Amino acid sequence: MNHADVWSSYSPREAAQLLGLPESAVRTLARAGVIGDRAVPVRLGFRDLAALRTVKALVAAGLPLARVRREIIALCAARPGVVLAELALEVDRGHVRVRGEAAEAPTTQLPLPLPVAAAAAPAGEVRELPVRRDPVAPMPVAAHTADDWFDRALALEEEDVEAAIDAYRRSLRLRPDATEAWINLGRLFAENGDAAAAAECFQTALKLDPNDATSLYNLGVVAQDGGREDEAVGLYSRALELDPQLAEAHYNLATIFDQSGDPQLAIRHINAYRKLTR
Repeated sequence: MNHADVWSSYSPREAAQLLGLPESAVRTLARAGVIGDRAVPVRLGFRDLAALRTVKALVAAGLPLARVRREIIALCAARPGVVLAELALEVDRGHVRVRGEAAEAPTTQLPLPLPVAAAAAPAGEVRELPVRRDPVAPMPVAAHTADDWFDRALALEEEDVEAAIDAYRRSLRLRPDATEAWINLGRLFAENGDAAAAAECFQTALKLDPNDATSLYNLGVVAQDGGREDEAVGLYSRALELDPQLAEAHYNLATIFDQSGDPQLAIRHINAYRKLTR
């Protein structure tokens, strides 16, 4: 192991603050095995920081963070045993590609190489905001009803975040009691660094359906990202009461308890997470 990784390591929060990325995005990549090794305690080394700098560069090149995260996870999943730091990535026609594997790129291609270090990557943590349902149609030509605007928002999410947010808002003006639209809108705000707007959306969804585990869970993510661990523990615990299969809540609880010095609870929750995701 590179000695630098032993003496210089970071928590997901420290890495996120250092690089200006949402902490939840860092935890998501770690839980997916893209950085780190999913172990508890969570520490990220120099190779992980280099990989996260590439993520930031891809976003700076104009790609939505949500798309970058999903496509990086898919690229690594297609290569078992490979982590992000081992891939040379580039932007190819609006998508993340491994250099040399994409079709011939147009002249607007922006290559973004990633230096590869020799050290093994240390541990990480993660959490991703809720998965949206697939749209019924690709891109509705005209939107007249709440469902039309909802489907339009889904189709726009990866191409134009601001337009997707506007479409969700239009859908909600027509149907303000649509819990799923509030959750999806909150997810977009959270993924783009507006924690206050995200929390407001999730709270509205929770008022509409007090038994919605996803809203509770996502409020827990916002609280954890904001450094309010006690609040996050309560929200994750309530979410698990409603949905015991919510593996990510166990994972995030394990990381919180490990950092707060309660190894027994950390082990209990990480074991529950592993059992649910086995």
